[in-house]
Amino acid sequence: MKKLTLTLVTAMLTAIIFLGWGIDNLFNEYQRKEGTDEFALHKQLITSLAFTLDKIENVEQFISIWQSQNQQQLSLTPLAEFPLPASLQQNFSQGQPLILESEDFITVNQLLPSKQGVLSLSVAQTTKQHDILTIQIILTTAFYSGILLCAFIWIYPLIKRLQLLQKTAKAFGEGDLSQRIHLVNTSYIVDIENEFNNMAEKIAILLEDNKLLCNAVSHDLRTPLARLRFGIEALSETNSPQNKEKYVKHLSRDIEEMETLVGVLLNYARLEQKMVKVQRIPLKVNKLLHSAVASFASSEQSLVAIDTSGLTDSNLSILGDENYLSMLINNLLTNAQQYAAKKITISTQSTDKGVMLCVCDDGPGIAPNKRDELFKPFTRGDIQLSHKGYGMGLAIVHRVALWHGAQVSISQSDELGGAQFTVLFPQ
Repeated sequence: MKKLTLTLVTAMLTAIIFLGWGIDNLFNEYQRKEGTDEFALHKQLITSLAFTLDKIENVEQFISIWQSQNQQQLSLTPLAEFPLPASLQQNFSQGQPLILESEDFITVNQLLPSKQGVLSLSVAQTTKQHDILTIQIILTTAFYSGILLCAFIWIYPLIKRLQLLQKTAKAFGEGDLSQRIHLVNTSYIVDIENEFNNMAEKIAILLEDNKLLCNAVSHDLRTPLARLRFGIEALSETNSPQNKEKYVKHLSRDIEEMETLVGVLLNYARLEQKMVKVQRIPLKVNKLLHSAVASFASSEQSLVAIDTSGLTDSNLSILGDENYLSMLINNLLTNAQQYAAKKITISTQSTDKGVMLCVCDDGPGIAPNKRDELFKPFTRGDIQLSHKGYGMGLAIVHRVALWHGAQVSISQSDELGGAQFTVLFPQ
């Protein structure tokens, strides 16, 4: 919007200043030419008449005959009745014609020295005023037409971009979620277009995640529901106390599995909310990692060795939320422990781009064409179907990293041969 306002103000001010300056100079030039040439013939005429009449006796008779033959009025005024200011008196006394203007007439005056009078030739103002008024109307019309033209030149690209925005938004609303606006730097509303593209991208991702979640939930709930139905039927048909106890345990296990799935869904739903507040404070990244490793070492899940020799620099710091970063680390370790054979390595290092965290395992690894998909919720690799879980761990890792401006990538570990998860935190 700043660009839109700035270009509008600049265009209007430029148009007003340059058009006004140009038209004003044009009008002044017109007036200068008019003032220079308009009365040249009248001056020549009054000079010739004054030279002639100053030498004859019957001036009044000549003037009377002139009046009857010409539209331009000629008159003789005694010099004493023709007062002039001192600034005009000197040139007029030396014989130069003097032009005086009134509301209705312009008079060209010439001194008759021997008659001690002033010969005056009157020219009507009507024609001159009409010409000036016409010029003023033409120039005023040109000024406002120029302003309108500049406004149209400025607003036409805006109209085209707004039409494109309307067309894209309409297509997106009708279900074509691939529609985006091609951004150009010269657009006045490039910020709005960029925000629209971001909004469209988020909506498309949200709908895709929702579809994926629905499919995954329906798939993962179908198995425990089927076992529940079978267990209830079997429980109703048996009279053996031992069988009843066995079926009740199975039912309890299936219910717990469903509760776990619902809990996972609720946790991810909380992560999806945009109202989550991330409190960024300086944190020692290696301290967080040692705490997470200690928790795993004291749990029953710790079935493989975790090598922390790569955590050498205790001063490495990142800005982030301790709770969410602990969740990210725990999910990376849990994922590595599920698929590692004997060993997991954790390392950190400082780079030009930021602080890099790497978690490697000696498991089967992840195929390159499957790596990006694993960051989606309820997505698991083909070889991981025998392991427990719902495919939400890496989706949570990706979400938390996104909140912290970090980048997550999957590659193959050169040292262990399995998967390597790298999180690059910005400086």
